[in-house]
Amino acid sequence: MHILLLEDSPVISTLLTAQLATMGHTVEAVENGQQGFHKATFRHYDLVISDVVMPKWDGFKFMEAMLVIAPQCPIIVISSSLEEKMVRGRLSNFANVIGFLPKPVKPAKLEELLDRVKIHSNEKVRKLARIVCTLGPASESPDTLGRMVLAGMDIARLNFSHGTHEEHERRLLAVRAAEEEWSRPIAVLMDLCGPKIRTGPMENGAVKLASGSTVIIQAEAVQGTAQRFSTIVPEILDDLRTGDPILLDDGLIELAVEKEGKSEVVCRVVVGGMLKSSKGINLPATPLSLPSVTEKDKRDLSWGMEHSVDFVALSFVRSAREILEVKELISRGKRQIRVVAKIEKPEAVENIGEIIAVSDAIMIARGDLGVELPASRVPRIQREIIKRCWQANIPVITATQMLDSMTMNHRPTRAEVTDVSVAVRDGTDAVMLSGETAVGVDPVNVVRTMASIVNEEERYTEPVEEQCELLRAHKGFNPALVAAASLGDASVIMVLDLKGEIYRHLSKWNRSKPTLLVTNSVHVARHSCIYKNISPIIIRENLSRDQTVMRAQEEAMQKGFLAKGDVLAVVEGARQTQGGIPQTGAFQLIQVE
Repeated sequence: MHILLLEDSPVISTLLTAQLATMGHTVEAVENGQQGFHKATFRHYDLVISDVVMPKWDGFKFMEAMLVIAPQCPIIVISSSLEEKMVRGRLSNFANVIGFLPKPVKPAKLEELLDRVKIHSNEKVRKLARIVCTLGPASESPDTLGRMVLAGMDIARLNFSHGTHEEHERRLLAVRAAEEEWSRPIAVLMDLCGPKIRTGPMENGAVKLASGSTVIIQAEAVQGTAQRFSTIVPEILDDLRTGDPILLDDGLIELAVEKEGKSEVVCRVVVGGMLKSSKGINLPATPLSLPSVTEKDKRDLSWGMEHSVDFVALSFVRSAREILEVKELISRGKRQIRVVAKIEKPEAVENIGEIIAVSDAIMIARGDLGVELPASRVPRIQREIIKRCWQANIPVITATQMLDSMTMNHRPTRAEVTDVSVAVRDGTDAVMLSGETAVGVDPVNVVRTMASIVNEEERYTEPVEEQCELLRAHKGFNPALVAAASLGDASVIMVLDLKGEIYRHLSKWNRSKPTLLVTNSVHVARHSCIYKNISPIIIRENLSRDQTVMRAQEEAMQKGFLAKGDVLAVVEGARQTQGGIPQTGAFQLIQVE
């Protein structure tokens, strides 16, 4: 068996390692729970043997982390006989603990417990695709956030369609605290509301619109009835024309404009239903004059720049112009924030080429997209956008209702599992959770489930030839990087990339080996969280190139990426560019000793 041993006493650690070796087992020994956590995060172990009293992290904190990152891995607890009563009293909280042994550990008792361990032959698979989690009341506590990070959360999404700046600040600070505690960069994505059009308030909270009846939408605010209601964005009335369809509440109710006007429009109810307050209004056939970046968005973006968020998602994008407008605002604020274009309007699909060309990432927001366009077209559009993003070598997020049933349930539907798997197989860089983690019954379980689905699909998915051809045609294609990604002898690829340029090209190519991004910038590290199979290591000191490699190698070994005997491929990032294309400065193979 491959065993992880946590013991702070060098004498006991050496003795146990020797005992286990004589039994035919391989052992990796660490001194505390924090080191054990880093090892168990990136390597598979058949068994863990853990002391309780240790520096930095004690055994209980380590076992709590193991319940999230490796709940099936059995643990044997060792401790002083004087602490046995206290330890045994707490072990009932840990389902993965299979036994307790007092020190000094007797070989016969140890062997007896080892015989009870079920050996798992399936090798642990690293999750390559990223997971974006929306934060909300269900997921804002430090404990829950920490467990979500352990379960696989890479990016925390703050939805500015809901909540106050104070609430978002509390959640952002909790993310930064979790990032510090677990020594893992977590990106923060703020999602701007955009010109979201909603109905006004309704009498008694809801009114019934009967099919075939007539209803008026007016500019002046009013308590809605079955005869008339208002909208919070009265400017849309100027854009509506006779015959235009109006979809309410995600398309559950459909109206058609019969008489246009600036102060009110008369509509026929095509498909009726119960209309509640503040429900969404979609206008799939109406060209809107509303700006995509509202005054509220600008205030929210200013808040985001003050709080150093990592990504900003722009809602209801229609053209490249709106992306450039937001980038200009960010540039004036001198902030390092990447812009994500949300594709959820028919105009965005039509202009996808120009939008991709100026965006840092794309989000396929299938909710409104599936209302404004026939839902049957969404899978094909999703596949085409992912393909275009591969061609442009920029990351793409697939979002909306991926595990929606888990908002209320503890298990996903088979259709949802298939949906996630298809997105991963098509090549999405990230999958997103919305209400499932914001208001769901068990956010940690949702993240764990998503990671499990992603892992399972990635075990059998390789880039198809069409995707490889798209990358070869990209202007940033660098043969040296592909050589690094395909080296048969290398266990790990390390990219020295202070500017964060080279790793983006490796992300889509290299799936078989961990890719470590070594950078001195926390911003570059967080920005890398949206790219597949990139694990950042931050080296803040101003070191020479060789010192940086040695320091990063030490940290990689401590975190479990590397072990003695492994071969490390080092690719140095650009010191200059040629024709706008980053050039590798060096390429080296190192035998880890």
